[in-house]
Amino acid sequence: MRVQFDLRPATMLERERKKTTFNATRLVAFILMIVFVVSNSFYLWVAFQNMMRLNDAIEEKEYLVNDLESGKNALEAEVGRLRRQEADYAATLKIMQDDLPTLEVLEALEKGLQTGMGLNTLRFNTTPQGATAMVDATAATDEQTVQFSSSLTGSGVFSAVTMPSSKLDDRTKRVSFTMSLTLLPIGQIKKQ
Repeated sequence: MRVQFDLRPATMLERERKKTTFNATRLVAFILMIVFVVSNSFYLWVAFQNMMRLNDAIEEKEYLVNDLESGKNALEAEVGRLRRQEADYAATLKIMQDDLPTLEVLEALEKGLQTGMGLNTLRFNTTPQGATAMVDATAATDEQTVQFSSSLTGSGVFSAVTMPSSKLDDRTKRVSFTMSLTLLPIGQIKKQ
């Protein structure tokens, strides 16, 4: 058997013995270090995932904002077009409201005239309250004047038809009459 002597100093031997022997403090420190590394890795991974999710959300919101801005621009253009169209309609309506419905009046008079009747004059008068027309005409009988008045009342062009005067001419045996016609505004005329 062979015996070997260890000539190293005692401090060195003690250090080597500590390296090879079980030490609870070192074990706890090692476990804590592994837990620290694993938990930090986990938290870094979670932070990275959150960052990616937030980047996706930011891109989605930016896309939505761009889409809304383009929609807003399209709506503003449409509103401008509609305002111009409204101004055109308002100008047209103003012209129509200021215009007398002469064609409608003439059509109603033509439909109401019977054989043997004559239209002598037609005068229009415009006031702030509305427009009126005065008709001087002749008829063969009083019955024709009543029928003519009824025809004009039912024409949908006049709000009121009044006959202020009528007179029988003894020489010609014809009835001369004057009618006052209150015209409806052009937008309220109801054609028959």
